[in-house]
Amino acid sequence: MSSRAAQASLLFAVVSFLVAVEPRVAARPTERAALVTVIADAGTPIRDLTARDFVVKEDGKRAEVVDAKLTKDPLSVALLIDISQPPRGTARSVQDLRNAASAFVKTIHAVSPEAQIALVMFAAAPTTATDFTNKSDELETAISKIFPSQQTVAVLMEAMLDSARKLEARPAPRRAMVTIDFSSSEGSADRTVQQAADALTNSGATLWAVSVRGTAPTSANREEVLNKMTKATGGKRFSSVESSGLEGMLKNVAASLTSQYVVTFTRPGDGTAKSTTFETVDGKKVLLTPFMR
Repeated sequence: MSSRAAQASLLFAVVSFLVAVEPRVAARPTERAALVTVIADAGTPIRDLTARDFVVKEDGKRAEVVDAKLTKDPLSVALLIDISQPPRGTARSVQDLRNAASAFVKTIHAVSPEAQIALVMFAAAPTTATDFTNKSDELETAISKIFPSQQTVAVLMEAMLDSARKLEARPAPRRAMVTIDFSSSEGSADRTVQQAADALTNSGATLWAVSVRGTAPTSANREEVLNKMTKATGGKRFSSVESSGLEGMLKNVAASLTSQYVVTFTRPGDGTAKSTTFETVDGKKVLLTPFMR
């Protein structure tokens, strides 16, 4: 073997040895940021939490929370209100409905006066009473005019479809849809049910459903959408037997929407977690919105 060949062989052997004994470098932790909602069950916004108050787990393993701060992103909310004649067995007070809608607007604007709210009334067809605005007086005027329609059906799915498409055009990531219904008969076409669910998913909005349920039967399709989509989008379902419970439920929704944080945490490597959960150290429920990066 020539000296040049021998040197090349020796060099190859040395490089191979170094590669073999070189310790593996652990993948660097990567940071992720998520927009989350802290559920304000008492109806008062929760706005004093820090990183040490949050617990994040990925696939059951605790992640390190490096930062948590109240979001400064603008909030857009579509409030959908059922004004159809309620079926027999479902008690409703128009004044309860007005008071609840007014409390919702006041609770949000007390914390986020720049928040944009749209009012949509629906019975046999959806009607926009007030487009997205942060003018409380315009919203209050529209709310004061709420009055039951003579129609006994309500196209909640159609109203959701229209509102989801409008929400998709609003600034990301804080978009929300809040629905109020009274066990009315669902008048939307069957195809609209899936279209409404798809549009809501595409909008990136969270769904919050507030229902008054008496003894009257309810629409199975509507119930399925409200139950599944509130959970899938990071919202919550509320229900009461009487309309007197509306104000408390809507205050809880409004307080929760104004208790949203961007939580930043680290994860090992670049793998994808199957599940990511959030909570607070003192047990407050925390919901993940569709926005995590």
